[in-house]
Amino acid sequence: MRRSYRPLTGVLVRNDTERWLLDDPLPGKMAEPGLVMFWFGSDLFYANAGFFTEQVRRLVKESPTPVRWLVIDARAVTGVDFSAGQALKELHQDLAKAGVTLAFIVVQVRPNGDLERMGILDAVGTDRIFDNRHACLEAYRLKSASDVTSLSRADVT
Repeated sequence: MRRSYRPLTGVLVRNDTERWLLDDPLPGKMAEPGLVMFWFGSDLFYANAGFFTEQVRRLVKESPTPVRWLVIDARAVTGVDFSAGQALKELHQDLAKAGVTLAFIVVQVRPNGDLERMGILDAVGTDRIFDNRHACLEAYRLKSASDVTSLSRADVT
């Protein structure tokens, strides 16, 4: 029972050989500068939604360097109830206000599934739902490069 209410959580980081590791979910641990990949080891439901959002908010708020993307690795999340869906919507809104992009990896997307029915996929955007970590990293790097280019152009004009 405890594993459902307080499931295993972690952040995904890469070691020196580029191998992915699940590490303690501590602020400042990133897959890449500005990119936090958070793993949650259970379905999301009313009893653990607060724990989930508390963990994510702490990773962003207490990070010693700015977080630009917070990515939920959802491989272990096969269901989301109404309460958890509302918590995800609020989290998305709060992160957006803070300038942080919310994205998902390996979402169990089914036509008319939980995330679609609750409007979460529409809110986050299908361009922020990835099949794997590498696709997510590639999109993050492209977005970061275009942001740098846009800033450089703005400095010139």
